[in-house]
Amino acid sequence: MKTLLLTPKLPQEYILKDGCYYNSKGKITEWSITQLEFYSTINTQHNCTKYVRFHIKLAEQDKTYSFDCPLALAIEGKALDIFFDYQIYALCSDNLFSKFISSVVKLSVFGQTPAENYAIDQGYLKLPNGKIVFGLGNEVVNVSDEDPVISESTIKLKKSDNSGDFTSYLDKLINSSSFPPAAFIASLVAYVKPMFENELDEYGFTIYIYADSGLGKTEFSKLLSDIFEDHDNIVSLSSDKYAIKKAAKLKDSLIVIDDLNRTVSSRIRNSNEAKLCDFIQMNQSSGNCHYKDIEVKLDNIAIVTAEYVIKNNSTINRCLLVQLENAFDSDELTLLKKEHGRYIAFLKDFILWLCRNYEKISDESAYYKSKNDNSNIGNENSGKLKRIMRTYQILCITLDIFKRYLKEQHDLSDEHIKDLSNICKTSIENCINDTIDHCLTDDNKIGREFIDEILLGIYQEDIVSADFAEYSKEAKKARKNKYLQRYVFYFDGSYLCVEADVLTNWLKTRLELEVVPSKQKVSAQLRYYGLLKVIGGEYTSTISEDKSRKYYQLYLQRLKECQAEIANISADEVHYWWDGSSSSSDYGSWGDNSNDCFENIDDQEPY
Repeated sequence: MKTLLLTPKLPQEYILKDGCYYNSKGKITEWSITQLEFYSTINTQHNCTKYVRFHIKLAEQDKTYSFDCPLALAIEGKALDIFFDYQIYALCSDNLFSKFISSVVKLSVFGQTPAENYAIDQGYLKLPNGKIVFGLGNEVVNVSDEDPVISESTIKLKKSDNSGDFTSYLDKLINSSSFPPAAFIASLVAYVKPMFENELDEYGFTIYIYADSGLGKTEFSKLLSDIFEDHDNIVSLSSDKYAIKKAAKLKDSLIVIDDLNRTVSSRIRNSNEAKLCDFIQMNQSSGNCHYKDIEVKLDNIAIVTAEYVIKNNSTINRCLLVQLENAFDSDELTLLKKEHGRYIAFLKDFILWLCRNYEKISDESAYYKSKNDNSNIGNENSGKLKRIMRTYQILCITLDIFKRYLKEQHDLSDEHIKDLSNICKTSIENCINDTIDHCLTDDNKIGREFIDEILLGIYQEDIVSADFAEYSKEAKKARKNKYLQRYVFYFDGSYLCVEADVLTNWLKTRLELEVVPSKQKVSAQLRYYGLLKVIGGEYTSTISEDKSRKYYQLYLQRLKECQAEIANISADEVHYWWDGSSSSSDYGSWGDNSNDCFENIDDQEPY
């Protein structure tokens, strides 16, 4: 960090004597300001804040305090709390003390330009000189005293253990009979993926660790993630807004979600699963997350520990399933936990190497993507598996980067690196195949015919109204005269709302359907593809416009993702005539109401 050193200047009515300040009435302090430092910080939103660093020497002791105070607070005489936090008191009134500090700061900084620094919280930052640094907790990796950067993070990194060769720790971790090394490589993706992402390629996914109770899921996840003293990267979904705000701060980092446990209560299970699904989908959203009054960009790799795999295709294809089949050997686990400081040392060293090679690796991104291209996998389900294969690609890329790091930074032998690579690659392929199997097996059981009919209807037919008065009027007529209402769906600006009976009866009129619709079957498909908003564990709920009836509320963005799979386009290109420029409260905004992106949709299966 750069600072401008200043000599403190006193107002005329004060003098410095024997390390204390005096005015005409006598001694007012038992300490003195030996030096001031003046600097400013510019954050990622380009907001600039000026600071003064005080160096205080106690007159009767050898003790010296140094602390920072925003310039505005010091000038306004509001620095008392900061002084008192360091047990620095005055022998005069608080009012006089405030005026004294304010006067000293004003006189000292007048006409001076603060040294300019760039604030970093978490993640990568490129300095004006081209140097790449990384905020990891309250530490900045790849920084020197001359670099104009300062950490503003309140998250404290645990101490690392540099006493031994941490590559031996990695050997134990990767060769463990209980530890699937695919999860280790997946955890490194958090630090590698920013080099390979652009507007077309985003590589976010969730590490979904599942196993029966007692097999060590929590301990396993801690080995990869427990690097902060107050466990600041562990997120609880019990408070949605707080969890999202907390996760948003941990950019380019690894976070952990609380356990998803089995429960006999379907209401609690539905609520917990819905919160988890929403969070995973928001964390992998291409744009900003809009949730209630929050608008943030979530950019993490998350670890979820669970006792079972949720039945939700739209969520699972955003995950890497990692199954723990064997319980940890107690001696092995004790050793890995005891030497965990070496893992933190490795992580800092790996990130340091990434920072120093950031531009080089980024320039070679096309090579790595081409080498690990799996877009032509020759599978009839390749469209459905696109997200999973993208996860497979970034895992293979990260493994390549890890091997390069071991060779360049630690000069491991080719044979040693090959052995570690083969173990990791086999584990990655097993986890990817497990993820695919869960998606395709459940696809065959659940089906998708109702979803496809809904997509066809809302695109081709006049069955959606964005005017509730109009929608309600038509619905009342239909109920009174016992016929199918004209407007099946009401669009409230965020969700497509539809009553369960109305949707089921409308689907029954679709002669093409081979499966007879029922509320249970329709609800199962909507849940499985992540279309339903769940409130308090219930799949139907009232809406603000109508408190007397309950509705399914279908996420607009997830409908567009399903539509995009059929049309083989990006979800951002999907527009409906009735959604205009409105945006989902959960997943951002999606363009205008043009339909040109569907010019070839009639050629797509299954229509």
